Amino acid sequence: MGLIEGLGQRIFKSYLAKLEGDIRKSIGTEVNAKILETVRNRPVYPPDNVESYINNGYLFNPIVYSVVSFIAQKAGSIPWGIYEVKNDKALRLYKSATKYDFNTKSVRTKALVAIEDHELSDLFVKPNVLQGWADFFEQVVGFKLVTGNSYIHAIGPSAGINKGLIKELWGIPSQIIKPVAGDMRQPVSGYQYLTSNSLLPAEQVIHLKYWTPEYFNGAFLYGLSPVRAATRLITKSNSSFDSSVASFQNQGAWGMITSASDEAQLTEAQAEMIERRLERKVGGSNNRGKSIVTSANLKWQQMGMSPVDLNIIESDRMDLRAICNIFHVPSELFNDASNKTYSNTKEAGSAVYTNAVLPQLNQFRDAFNQFVYQRYGGKIYIDYDASMISELQDDLGMMTTALSGAWWLNGNERRDVMNFPIDEKNPLMNEYWIPAGLVPMGTDIMDDGALNEAEKRLGIDYKV
Repeated sequence: MGLIEGLGQRIFKSYLAKLEGDIRKSIGTEVNAKILETVRNRPVYPPDNVESYINNGYLFNPIVYSVVSFIAQKAGSIPWGIYEVKNDKALRLYKSATKYDFNTKSVRTKALVAIEDHELSDLFVKPNVLQGWADFFEQVVGFKLVTGNSYIHAIGPSAGINKGLIKELWGIPSQIIKPVAGDMRQPVSGYQYLTSNSLLPAEQVIHLKYWTPEYFNGAFLYGLSPVRAATRLITKSNSSFDSSVASFQNQGAWGMITSASDEAQLTEAQAEMIERRLERKVGGSNNRGKSIVTSANLKWQQMGMSPVDLNIIESDRMDLRAICNIFHVPSELFNDASNKTYSNTKEAGSAVYTNAVLPQLNQFRDAFNQFVYQRYGGKIYIDYDASMISELQDDLGMMTTALSGAWWLNGNERRDVMNFPIDEKNPLMNEYWIPAGLVPMGTDIMDDGALNEAEKRLGIDYKV
C-alpha cells in the first residue's frame, strides 16, 4: 500500500468515525436508542390481540371481508416485471406520481426499459411451490389490511456463488411471528415464531407495515391495524347483524294474543285452539302480512320490534360507509347507491386503485427494491405494470390527441404508452419527429438572399 493510499484510507475512516458520532448525537437516534434499550434482544409483542382482528373482523364481519378481499384481489391481479433504469430523474418523478394516468405512463416510459428473461421473472409467476403470484400477493396485502403487518420470507442459497439470491417468497401469517428488537443501527435483529425460540435473520424478511404513533415498549416495530382503529365500529356492526339474525329467527313471536276481559280469561284449551287456527291461516312465508278477523273478545300485546323500527337497516348503511372510509374505498361500490359521489362506476373504480390498491403496490415495490438492491448489484428495478387496468386508462381519443402533439416522444415511445409492441423493423420509429413550423427562439427568419446563398453552398440547383 502506497503512502498516499494509506493516508486516504485514514482520512476516510476518520470521516466515517466523525459521521457516526454525529449520528449518535442526533436527537432522533438518541430517542430510538433509549426506547430500544428497554426491549433490546427480546421479542416485542403486539400492543393488542392480533387474533381478534382476524376472528372478529375479517372472519366474522361481512363488510370487512368484502372490502379487504376486494382490495387484495385487485392488488394480486396486477403483473410485475424487472426493469433497467435508463433515466434516474424520470424515475424519481414517476415514483412521486399519485395516480396512474397518461403523464405517469409517459414518464415511466422515459425512466424504465423492460429486461426480458431475468432470473427473477419466474418469481413473479410462481413465488413458491404452493402459490401463484396472484394468490401470494393477495395474502400479503390481506394480512397488512387486517393486522397492519405483512411478513415475507425470502429464501435462497446461503453459500456459494448464488449466495443471497432469491429463489422463493413465502408469506408468513402475521399473527404467529414477532420482531426481536435490536439496537439503533439495526432496530430489528430478527424475527421469531410464537411457537419457537429459533431466530429468523432480519436480512431474510421483508416487513410491510402501516405507520403507528405508538413507540413505547417497541410498539413502533409493528404497524397499526386499520381494524384496530375501527374496533368499536366493527363491534357495533357485528351486534347489528346479530340483532337482525335474532329478529328474523324469532319473527314468529312478534307478540301475544290474550283475552280483552279480565273477567273471562282464556283456558289452556282455548289458547291452544287459537294458536292452531292462526298457524293454519296466517302461518308461513306465503301468508306474511295477511289479516284475520274474529268476533272473539281478544287483544294483541306486541313483544318485539321490526328491523325497520330498530333502525338496524340505516345503522348497517352507516357502518358500511364508515368501514369503507377506514380502507379508503367508495361505499357506492358496495351496494350503497344513496351515497354516490362519482359520476360513473369507472371513476369510482379508479378511486379504489388510486387510494387503496396502488399505495399497497408502491410500498411493496420500494421495500422489495431495497431488499434486492445489494443482492443483484443495484442493476435492476422491480415495478408493477398497471397499463392494462381499464379503470386507470385515459379515453383512447383523448390519449391519441395528446400524443399527436407530444413531439418529444418518438414513435416507439408513443406505441409503448398506448400498449402497442415496439416496432423493431422500422428504424424511423426511433426518431423524433418535430413539427415543421417550430423554430428556435431568437432565430431570424431567412430572406431570399440568405436562402440563395444556402442553396449554392449545398449545391442545390432547381433549374431543369
